[in-house]
Amino acid sequence: ARVIGGFGGPLLEFGNIKGDYVTSVGGGGGVIIDNLFIGAYGLGSLDHLHYNINSTDDFRMDLAHGGLWLGYTPNTFKLFHPYTSAKIGWGFADIRNDPFTINSNGDAIFIFTPEVGMELNLSRFFRMSASVGYRMVTDVDQLDGFSNSDFSSLTGQLTFRFGWFGKGRNHMDLDDHDLN
Repeated sequence: ARVIGGFGGPLLEFGNIKGDYVTSVGGGGGVIIDNLFIGAYGLGSLDHLHYNINSTDDFRMDLAHGGLWLGYTPNTFKLFHPYTSAKIGWGFADIRNDPFTINSNGDAIFIFTPEVGMELNLSRFFRMSASVGYRMVTDVDQLDGFSNSDFSSLTGQLTFRFGWFGKGRNHMDLDDHDLN
């Protein structure tokens, strides 16, 4: 095994919380070792879902998490190639009635999100992947009216990776006769 490069870039995740559509945005990066990568990520919800918990207040739901990011990308010398990863993280689900208050009704959570998809080599230093996965959330026990299944959902991800992916590991580094 040898380190051949590294990357960083933005992440987009599309899923739902308690049946409502949610977009999360964040970033991540890692070190590439042969066809594997290991790194870290962070994501936070953009859509502040509104819930009427009692008859007088309108509450906002936020979800944020980060942690370890592991991946496998075989055949990276091809223009299109498989992409798989798993995000293993910890975070916070929060319900509050004022975005500027420190006092909130929140819960520490654990998240595991495996995903599979395809990656496209756009240049020697830029790759984009589209994948589907499943966000499994556990430890939701402090939010009244919410359970693990309310936060767990099928997800779609867009990943933009900028960096050095290793010499000869991109379809643009190969001669035509190398592709046969």
